[in-house]
Parts: sequence; structure tokens; C-alpha cells
Amino acid sequence: MENSEVDVSFRFLKLDKLQAYTLKHEVANSSFREHHKNNCYVGTVLLSESCIDEINDFYVRQQVSLEDCDIFVSIVSEIDSNIVDVPTIVNRMLKYIDCKLTYSFTVV
Repeated sequence: MENSEVDVSFRFLKLDKLQAYTLKHEVANSSFREHHKNNCYVGTVLLSESCIDEINDFYVRQQVSLEDCDIFVSIVSEIDSNIVDVPTIVNRMLKYIDCKLTYSFTVV
């Protein structure tokens, strides 16, 4: 690890079981897990240029609410004070689905 590592994912925060399995089969680099408190599933897609259209198609076909999505930016850093560039893929994705951004910053 240099100074920091940045991972960006698009998340569907409240999927039912059928939507979760459909996501896994229709969108590359996707996964899901059962939410530990709510009776739903959280679907995650590693954000890349090649999957933006697939994410958008799934979002539209499944009629997912805008409030039930986010772009999750996870930063793992070796130093506790750091400036990190957010990848431009985030801006591109926001042009398709203008959802909230969620950040996680972890110092190792």
C-alpha cells in the first residue's frame, strides 16, 4: 500500500431476495449480503466503466428508489491525515443516478 487505497462501489441498500439474486446474475462484479437488522439485502457492485450501464439498467428495471442507493467510497490509509482523490468514475456514475455519497476512512 502506498499512502492510501481507494475502493468505490455502488450499493443498493434495500433489495428483496429476488432482486438480490437478479443483481448477482445481471451485473458483473456484484454481490449481496443480508442486512443484519432490516429484513432486506444490500447489493454491492464494484464501480467501473464497464458496469455503469448495467447498474443503471438494473436500477430502472427493478424500480429501486433513489433513497435506497449510494456510492460507497472506502479509503484505507497508512496515515491519519491525508488528501485522497476520489476517482472520476464517481462523477460519471452520478450523471446516471444522482444518489448520495457515503465515505469510510480507515487508518491501518
